[in-house]
Order: sequence, then structure tokens, then C-alpha cells
Amino acid sequence: MILTYYPGCSLKTSSKFYDASIKRVFSSYGVQMDELDDWSCCGASAAHTIDDKLAHALVARNLSIAEKKGNPLFAPCSACYNRAKTTNETLRIDRSLREEINGVISPLNCLGTVEVLNIIEIFKDFIGLERLTEKLRYDLSSLKVVPYYGCVLTRITKFMPFDDREDPKSMDMVLWISGVETIKWPYKMECCGASKTLTDKDLTFELSSRIMDMAFTLGADAIVTPCPLCQLNLDILPSLGKKERVLPILFLSEVFELAIFGNLSGTSSHMIPVDGVTGKIGKKHSP
Repeated sequence: MILTYYPGCSLKTSSKFYDASIKRVFSSYGVQMDELDDWSCCGASAAHTIDDKLAHALVARNLSIAEKKGNPLFAPCSACYNRAKTTNETLRIDRSLREEINGVISPLNCLGTVEVLNIIEIFKDFIGLERLTEKLRYDLSSLKVVPYYGCVLTRITKFMPFDDREDPKSMDMVLWISGVETIKWPYKMECCGASKTLTDKDLTFELSSRIMDMAFTLGADAIVTPCPLCQLNLDILPSLGKKERVLPILFLSEVFELAIFGNLSGTSSHMIPVDGVTGKIGKKHSP
């Protein structure tokens, strides 16, 4: 089982522990990740708001390299996944634009033929729900979480998303397999402020605080997300001034770290302490 791995900028910088967590968990399932050669920034949440063709060209460069590998392209960052999926599908069906973009990235050439997958799809479909249970060793049944998808993962408006755009349930299903208790809540798709953190910290504080307060009110022990930017914005709330009613923000892969290994490799990288979560891990299951 081989994936072409596009880590994106976040997993090489602020979210290095997400990268480490994914590799630790995937290796236990025999999933090999071949990091994309000479990858570059895809433009993420900014490029397409300035110049649509520039945004496609940035992504097409990476896609063209991935196509030569012949394996699915795995993009764990929600924004990277959204942009890769959008450009891949757009260039595949729009010959005129494809030729124009290929002129920009020449001598590289992108056909839009690679399969682009996010981390939920890897867990649910690539590894498979039945196989996920094979490596689980620790009891997470006392841990209550809310699944937080964020606002860009399923909102690929021009193409069919992998899950419902406004009420996705795939991560809920994957979390259920891990053994945690998932709490239904109305904020699974709310915006955390995204990259506005750089230009308007007050807006990020307001939006992320609403998400955090709702999760706290519902009795969650943690918020679980697949998105590096969502994790970061919620995790920095104490440094923005929110000193009470805060919960740990776990990556989806970290939940499986707990279920497989009983601990987290990135404990010290969390700004909001995760001790309350790790302290609820039950005894190891019998082999």
C-alpha cells in the first residue's frame, strides 16, 4: 500500500507533530508514504483569492510530478487537499485551461489524472474500517470528542465532494471505529478564522472561541480535526486571551495513536495540555 505524500507547508513547520503522528499510525497498518519529489507550496487558502490561474499553476506543478508516481496523492492538510482536488478535476475536464496551465509549468505536464485523497478517505477507504480495528490495543470508550471538519474539507463547490458538503459523517464513522464516544454538535463545519489569524487576530479569537465554547458546553474532552490550520487556531486561543473553558485539540491521527500505542508522540507540541485526554486511556486490550 503506497501513497504519494504531499505534506504541504504546515506539516513541515507548525504541525510537524501531525506529520510524525501520521507516519507512526500509517506504518502500523503497512501504509508506505513516498514523499513527493521537489514539492512546492500549493497556494493553499490565499492564491485562488488573488489569481485563479496562478492558483491552478501552483497546484498543477505538484500534480504533474505526482502523476508520474502512479499512486494516489495523499494531502493531509484540508486546504491543500481542497486546492489539489479542485485543480486536478478542473484540468481533467477543461482542455483549454489545461493547455494554458501546462504552458505555464512547462516542461512539466499535468493531465489531471491522479487520485487525490484526504486523511479521512485514507482511514475509511484506503486502509478500510475493518482493518482499522486490527491494530487497536487501548480502550478509548471513556473519551468524549466532537468531530470538527472545518469549513474547506468538503466544500469543493464545483465537483462532487467525498462526503456531504454541509453535514459530513465520514470522520464520525472513523472515530467510532477508534473506540471514542462522538458527540453530535452543530459546529462541525464552522470557520475558525483560517488564515485571518495573520491579519485579524480578533476575528480568529471570536470565531474559534465560539467553537471551543460549544464543545466545552456539550461536555467534550477534546476536539478532533484533520486540518492543521483549524488545530492551530483553536490551540492558540489561550495565547490570544482565552484562559478558561478550553479543550485539547487533537488531530484525527492522534486519536489512533492513542488507540494503538496508548500515548502521543507530539504531547509537548500541543499548546493546550493533553494530559486530561491521555489520562482517560483505558487498559490495554488483550491480544
